[in-house]
Amino acid sequence: MAESAETPKVLDAAEAEELGKFDLTSKLTPFLDKHLIFPILHFQKELGLYKQEDITRAELQLLTTTNMIDFAMDKYKELGEEVPDSLNEKRDEVLEQLNTARENEISLLETLEDDEKVFQMNKMKSIMEICEGFDITQGQIDGLVTYAKLQFECGNYSLSAGLLKHYRAIVEKESEGMSSKLGISCIWGSIGSCLLNADYEDAADHIAALNGFLEESTRMAKREVLMQKTWLLHWSLSALFSSDNVPLKVLDFFLHEKSLSVMSISSPHLFRYVSACLILHKRLRVALKETVWIIDRESESYSDPITRFLVSLYTELDFDQAQRDLQACRLLCKGDFFLARHWNEFEENARLLIFETYCRIHQCINIEMISSRLNMTPAEAELWIVKLIQNAKLDARIDSENGRVVMSKAPPDVYQQVIEKTKNLSFRSTMLLSNLEKRETEKKLNGA
Repeated sequence: MAESAETPKVLDAAEAEELGKFDLTSKLTPFLDKHLIFPILHFQKELGLYKQEDITRAELQLLTTTNMIDFAMDKYKELGEEVPDSLNEKRDEVLEQLNTARENEISLLETLEDDEKVFQMNKMKSIMEICEGFDITQGQIDGLVTYAKLQFECGNYSLSAGLLKHYRAIVEKESEGMSSKLGISCIWGSIGSCLLNADYEDAADHIAALNGFLEESTRMAKREVLMQKTWLLHWSLSALFSSDNVPLKVLDFFLHEKSLSVMSISSPHLFRYVSACLILHKRLRVALKETVWIIDRESESYSDPITRFLVSLYTELDFDQAQRDLQACRLLCKGDFFLARHWNEFEENARLLIFETYCRIHQCINIEMISSRLNMTPAEAELWIVKLIQNAKLDARIDSENGRVVMSKAPPDVYQQVIEKTKNLSFRSTMLLSNLEKRETEKKLNGA
């Protein structure tokens, strides 16, 4: 992993204090694989919120449980310290483990390197047939996961993903192959490898598959399912905010009402990213008001400028407060690993939400007032409003003589009102169940 040569930014005391309030690093990292944490720590180094030495030592602590020996050596050099002999000894141990694992898997690996044999293998109907046809053992097939894990810990994510893909192709021939403990472990490894390879579409497929297994699992206790889903939601953040084309599968999973219930019980800080998704993705406008209702109900558990912006705009219809919340979002996004690169788009979409909402509840809109809020000239604001009306499909006209936009009030659609009223029922039921589960969990913990 390459280190940036940029000098960390110097934050003033007030800015650093505010960024510290908004920083979710300590809440997110317990639910992330250590390899997914390194990019976050690197971001923190560039941000300059924490001491460089402290972050480097945190990286070293994480590295002690991986096989990335060269990366660890670089960190010691960065600190100006001697590389301990134990690290060189560990390098030898890791090489020996890799060689041993490869020797155990060699006949299977050679088979998988032959495209013709892989084609023949894919046509076979059972693992037993594959073992007999290619003179390999069940132990070697299971050993692919172990070998992939070793490669993953060395930072060889592409090789790890390839090995696990072969394992899945073989094991999926059995009806319950991937729902076993080893199968679930394989899917987790595939998700991590794909995310670290920036292969977000494949990662989304694996996230959807794992969520399906967790939904249907009869072997796991409810508490274990809840924990795994919490981890899965946190891992999904990389696919949601690091990809230029966000996979719809992972977006739908993250914003599903069952996922919102999991967040309510175990990780309410994720409502920041639920809110960010609602602002960044226009296709989510249909479910926006219903989801904001949930965010508002969860405000006692978690609140920040992004969640408050949506509540101010859609629940309280307080446009002045929404503008203030949006200004506070700038600093929050600056200090958030997942949101920092999205600020410009976030700000533009948030402004659109403000004025779409404003247009829907006001019959006349003063262009000068809008231009002052947007830091535009009245002419620029007028053009901006025209585009907004077109995109939002609002029935309106520009009254240039009086410097205003005149909205045409359409009669209320009875059917649409019924739909809007009943949409909340599912969410309300889900939240009621999640609150009951939360209380039961609290009772058990207090009893223990």
